Amino acid sequence: MLRRLPHSLLGAIASLTAAAVLTACGGGGGGGGDGGGSGGASAPPVAAVDTPSPLTAACTNCGAIDGSTYAGAGTGVWQVSNDTSLAKDFVLSIKGLTGQLVTLVFTNESAQEVVMPSLQILSSSTTLAPALSKSMAGGSDGADAGTAFNADVANFNRDGFARLLSTPAAAGSISAKLSALSAPSAPAATYTVGQQRTVYLLDRSQRTVQLAGQRATGDGTVVNVWVETSELNPSRVSATLSDRVRDAFAGAGGIYDMLVKVGGPLWGPHGHTELLSGSGQPIDIFLVNFDRNGQPYGMGGYFWGLNNFKTGAGQLAYSNESLSMYMDTETMYLDGDRGLRQVVTALAHEGMHMQNFYRRSVSMGSQFAFDDWLEEMSALMMEDWASYALDTSHNAIRDGRLPYYLNYRGSGSYNCELTRWDPMGTVCESYAVVGSFGGYLNRQFGLGFFQSVLRSTGLTDSAAVLEAAIKAQRPDSGIGQELRRFSSAAAGLVPLSAGVAGYSMPTRNDDGLQLVAMDPAVLGESGRGLPAAVPSMLKGFASFPVSRSRLSGTYKETVRVPQGSTLTVVIR
Repeated sequence: MLRRLPHSLLGAIASLTAAAVLTACGGGGGGGGDGGGSGGASAPPVAAVDTPSPLTAACTNCGAIDGSTYAGAGTGVWQVSNDTSLAKDFVLSIKGLTGQLVTLVFTNESAQEVVMPSLQILSSSTTLAPALSKSMAGGSDGADAGTAFNADVANFNRDGFARLLSTPAAAGSISAKLSALSAPSAPAATYTVGQQRTVYLLDRSQRTVQLAGQRATGDGTVVNVWVETSELNPSRVSATLSDRVRDAFAGAGGIYDMLVKVGGPLWGPHGHTELLSGSGQPIDIFLVNFDRNGQPYGMGGYFWGLNNFKTGAGQLAYSNESLSMYMDTETMYLDGDRGLRQVVTALAHEGMHMQNFYRRSVSMGSQFAFDDWLEEMSALMMEDWASYALDTSHNAIRDGRLPYYLNYRGSGSYNCELTRWDPMGTVCESYAVVGSFGGYLNRQFGLGFFQSVLRSTGLTDSAAVLEAAIKAQRPDSGIGQELRRFSSAAAGLVPLSAGVAGYSMPTRNDDGLQLVAMDPAVLGESGRGLPAAVPSMLKGFASFPVSRSRLSGTYKETVRVPQGSTLTVVIR
């Protein structure tokens, strides 16, 4: 943690000066003061008069005419970066306002947290936005079906599985390929509709399931849909309902086909005798009632790499010897079509986990597995790409994650470290953070970018993987710079119609997969929660927005920007 650094001479002079923040009419903002405390009452914000603005226009053909002039209409974006090793005061001045909303967004473009300066948070902009409706959030407390994070499963899929392997092979080596070809393979299990079997769940409880339907995908992979026998009921999981799940996954152009198109096979050759054969394996979808609490959502589904192992001693005794995903039945039938949609979309999410487990953890080696934050980001990005084909009226990121990013617990999920996984935390909701940012990256860079992240080689650090993929698209950019653009577009409510390059999330169609546009302005000020207090530290790869409400005349304010950070001003 960094110590609080001494004020600059300019800040010391400014703290002794009482000056108007705005000319004409409008409210005021806060200047650089001591520490990084709360956003309560403080001395009036100050600014030097007639000091040229250090801001530069961050857009062209927009509302930003130059570094100190707003066009009077439209959306303008300005920015100033502090690339020094000390916090620095900047005297801002933008003229030409006629009642526009002004939003300041601080973005830490480094991985190290920095001291956040004190800021005045206006009472008019600290009214908490209303809690998201369940239909916007997508489930109980915003957790979509299939995305109730389980640390044990994540740890096993990432690297815990490796200790159960006695025949590791170097990633991409000739010996690995020869081992894969020579490894003994047992025939894949075959089942017929109506047949029953017993499977273990995460808690090691056992459930009896019945094969309700089968379908072969275009490449011949058999997909089995199993239903817990106690849930086989016309009022619960009917034959029609299970068939809809089967067809959404295995049908032509369905989830399986999309997963293979995007990232390759979900299972295949490998060099480990402890694992299921790399050929001929069916994919099993088990529909079970996880908690039997009469409520949808909660734990909606999971993929667990343990089931890819042959049964054995110890933990392996609980393997179902099945390339499988497990989904919650109560979510399917207790919330109508929306609940079913959540489960179907979650199959794309869990299918990406299944694919990552094979492509990265097993084939490349556990050291190449994604960290939790990038693992979940990749699964949410897959949901994004799959959503339109599953339901043209719904998008998992636009309708669930982005609203939650802007309004988690009424104050948003802004000052949340991108690379630290904290799902449904006290102040941070990592699904909303990585999902929304992933949706932005999808729309900025496209399917090829997403594929380059999934299939990256040679890098074991997840941040380095994402950084390299971004730089391949924008050589002068990186995680911090793209996060700055995204967080400013989102918190600044930049309208899609403004067409501000780099600050927009338009529709996209790549290789037959379509993304709907995402427009933060549609959510409006009532859908944007803002923090009621300033944090002492600005987290690494995180942002913090404050509003200056609707102003007229010339906006002036002295603002202290932390080291390694950028201040973005959005006027609309």
